Amino acid sequence: MNTMQIACFLEVAHHLSFARAAETLYSSQPVVSYQIKSLEEELGIKLFTRSSRSVVLTEAGTYLYTRLGPISRQLGEAVSVAKAIQDRERAVIQLLVRRLTDYSSLTKTIKAFSELYPTAQVDIFGPSNDSTCKLLLTGEIQLAFCYQYEIPPHSRLKFLPLKKVGYYVLVNQEHPLAAFKQLALPDLSGHKLILADSELQKNSSLISVHDLEAHGILLSPIYGSFDGMLLTVEAGAGFTILPCGDKKRFSGLVKIPLRDLPRTAIGLGWNPAAASPAALDFVELAKKTMKN
Repeated sequence: MNTMQIACFLEVAHHLSFARAAETLYSSQPVVSYQIKSLEEELGIKLFTRSSRSVVLTEAGTYLYTRLGPISRQLGEAVSVAKAIQDRERAVIQLLVRRLTDYSSLTKTIKAFSELYPTAQVDIFGPSNDSTCKLLLTGEIQLAFCYQYEIPPHSRLKFLPLKKVGYYVLVNQEHPLAAFKQLALPDLSGHKLILADSELQKNSSLISVHDLEAHGILLSPIYGSFDGMLLTVEAGAGFTILPCGDKKRFSGLVKIPLRDLPRTAIGLGWNPAAASPAALDFVELAKKTMKN
């Protein structure tokens, strides 16, 4: 007894018509008739009583139909689940990663995911000139390890906060601000703030240009690249403000806590409408890692 025989039997029993069964199976009536005849011969059971006008299940056929129907549905569900598992195992997840924090929570999740799906692959992408929101909505990435303010609350995107990070002032070791153990906005008066199209600029609700000017903070032109901004700060031309993890270090720069600004969340962002089953599994593993 094979799956084709079972499918033909169930369809004929359901419709009580060989022609209708052939239509639903995208087959031909002779093929269905042959499968039913082969099944009856193999089992030694007469399943249908046929006439020129009707098809009727025998008592034995009725019993077999009532028992095989649920088994066939369970088999179909089991196959679907098995295929989904296989798709997850073969999956490739595109993950954007911000570079301004330690990655302990993220690496634990990647480790748990690789153990659960050993043949799956997590491709790591660095910062892009395009916004994180755009990359998620267009499907260029499936997940983003990013700041919460990069995921607009009114968008179709979801965000799972994993940790809080504070804001820091970064300066050259010879800069006058480097002598401070911590800073407040008034301490930055008279000094030049160097920005790129980066974190502080994207978080427009955090502090406005008007607020900066009110504190006497001088603004430089906006740099086109993050690396260019850091290089300028390292050269001693000014300072910058970044949200980053406590353990994050920048070569050649001093990092000083800025106490005026609230901590911000960093975590996983994703698009529920486009996320693959594997990507959603990754999010669930991140939740478990956070609880542990």
